[in-house]
Amino acid sequence: MNLIRFLRMSEALARRGHRVHMVMNGSMGALSPSGGPVEVSRHVRWHDYDVVKTCCHSGFDALALWGGADHPCIVSNLGSVVGSGDEEGVYFYNDVREQLWATQQQVAARSRVVSILTDRSIALWHRMHGHDDRVLFVPTGVDAEIPPAQANPYAALGIHEPVALYAGNIYSRHKQPEVNLFWQARLNRLGRALMRRGIRLVVMGPGATDHLDPAAVTHVGTVDFRDVWQWQWFARVGLVLAQGPVQDNESSKIYYYLRSGLPVACEAPVPNAWLVSHTGHGAVVDYDGDDLTPMADAVASLATTRLSPDVATYMVRHHSWDLRAAAYATALASVARR
Repeated sequence: MNLIRFLRMSEALARRGHRVHMVMNGSMGALSPSGGPVEVSRHVRWHDYDVVKTCCHSGFDALALWGGADHPCIVSNLGSVVGSGDEEGVYFYNDVREQLWATQQQVAARSRVVSILTDRSIALWHRMHGHDDRVLFVPTGVDAEIPPAQANPYAALGIHEPVALYAGNIYSRHKQPEVNLFWQARLNRLGRALMRRGIRLVVMGPGATDHLDPAAVTHVGTVDFRDVWQWQWFARVGLVLAQGPVQDNESSKIYYYLRSGLPVACEAPVPNAWLVSHTGHGAVVDYDGDDLTPMADAVASLATTRLSPDVATYMVRHHSWDLRAAAYATALASVARR
């Protein structure tokens, strides 16, 4: 998801008239949003740029590693916000949380603008770093144009039942063992409940899957982001599970599901579950960590319900990447060109 955000936001900023170069993690080369290479020299000359925008903690870490963290105008995007200790609604633990916190402190010290995805995460940022006017609310966006339906990828796997699709990272045991085991246990319970209702649970995305029950859950691994739409076109329902009874992070998959018109079954603690209620394109279900029956019932109902295709038009009109890029306009305009 971070790669999609990085690429689409770069393209949207370029459409607004900014000259944008994308410097990729793991490479000192750069690309223009159109995909062509850019001659930036063997090492990026960061101060040749008016603004340096980073994507998530890893983007800021890369900028610091490559010697650009002293740039006078850094715009940092944070996919997650953590606290100095364990905070309600934040599901990062131990060394992983400590590393994110260390990076976040550098972001707070060095960034001119910080974009954050949810109101709950903004509130946590203010508690940790104080109130100021540099925080921007910039959620995930959607593509204005997407590929049409083509070949059914589930049929190629021999799946002919209605499909409930869960698209997302279920994490590794190395970095987030608690979350990974939690996700696998919940997906197993949900997959078995859906199987009893004649529906197949398909999980897409990276992460350790050694505890998944293949009889109840089909895991297809990481899919090229350009092909994801086909998996959404031919699914019946898109699934969004909460991380716990309180959650700070948004679920970017809600935007993508709704963009393709896929009905969404979502647990209530997810901050952007309001989109499902607002569009009427799915169901919001109360959270119960152990009991997935209400979610399975909601999925079964949605799988046989015809909903309005107008949701895709709504998503483009109100949640496109171009609108998200416009949120940066004031911040970028305030920087005098050298």
